[in-house]
Amino acid sequence: MDKRIAIIGECMLEMNLDSDCRSHHSERRLNAGLSFGGDTLNTALYMSRLGASVDYVTALGDDHLSDWMIRQWQAEGVCCDLVKREVGATPGLYLIETDGSGERTFHYWRDRAPAKRLLDNPQAARQLFDQLKQFDAVYLSGISLAILSPYGRECLFDFLAEFRHGGGRVIFDGNYRSRLWGSETLTRKAYEQILRLTDIALPTFEDEQALFGDADTEATVARLQAWGVGEIVLKLGGDGCLVVERNRDPQRVAANKVVPLDTTAAGDSFNAGYLASRLAGSGAEAAARTGHRLAGTVIQYRGAIIAQGAMPENAEVA
Repeated sequence: MDKRIAIIGECMLEMNLDSDCRSHHSERRLNAGLSFGGDTLNTALYMSRLGASVDYVTALGDDHLSDWMIRQWQAEGVCCDLVKREVGATPGLYLIETDGSGERTFHYWRDRAPAKRLLDNPQAARQLFDQLKQFDAVYLSGISLAILSPYGRECLFDFLAEFRHGGGRVIFDGNYRSRLWGSETLTRKAYEQILRLTDIALPTFEDEQALFGDADTEATVARLQAWGVGEIVLKLGGDGCLVVERNRDPQRVAANKVVPLDTTAAGDSFNAGYLASRLAGSGAEAAARTGHRLAGTVIQYRGAIIAQGAMPENAEVA
């Protein structure tokens, strides 16, 4: 596969709190597990496993934990040449607290994370944008937008308009997280801006309903088409997805019927399968089936990233 994709986002350190630590009669203690997580990183890693040429674009610190994260990504075949290292900084962190019934609560420490400042230095941002012009596609999510400063977000929009004008493709996964935004009005404005610059949109209908109040899938598709999106893959959870290409009738593609153990990264892995397949030259419906196949495997395991040996057979699409 010779097409290159750059994926912009944030990956944080992940820690877990034992379920019995919620008891007032036991000493609170963290378990020894340390990992990392982030929606765009999940997609980048799975795309690399599927044979895609992927560069991850983010900012980390100059500490040993940032070094460790980069080594893990490189071991998965993800290129990290565009990962900015900020002197004196450390990655963001989130803690997962799980109760006795398996319900999870997330706690975040990301206010000082270097990824938030990725585009705040004009000279560094221009250098990064010049490097991104060499790619065939740029992918980002709603979380990628949410963590950026208003200045960085506008710089990114300006670049993406120029990137598309030069023949590049912009791919956007809505992935709406209300707690990361100051207001729904601000979010809707930012989403409209990015979607008017988007070639392939990978929204989740539940998110679209929450943010835009869409009554049905037809309303979501009509809005995105009115904003100029030519290829829409509307994710519908266990009901599969709706694939809508310009000048073609919408096609419903069913999800693989499995019993999920953990739905973490279901959408991220679907995106990875879809995009890796599309970049390899597959049609949209075939790509959706690849996405469902990977996501259907991922949700049968705990955690966002499954073991390499658990990947579907003949998973590589390149």
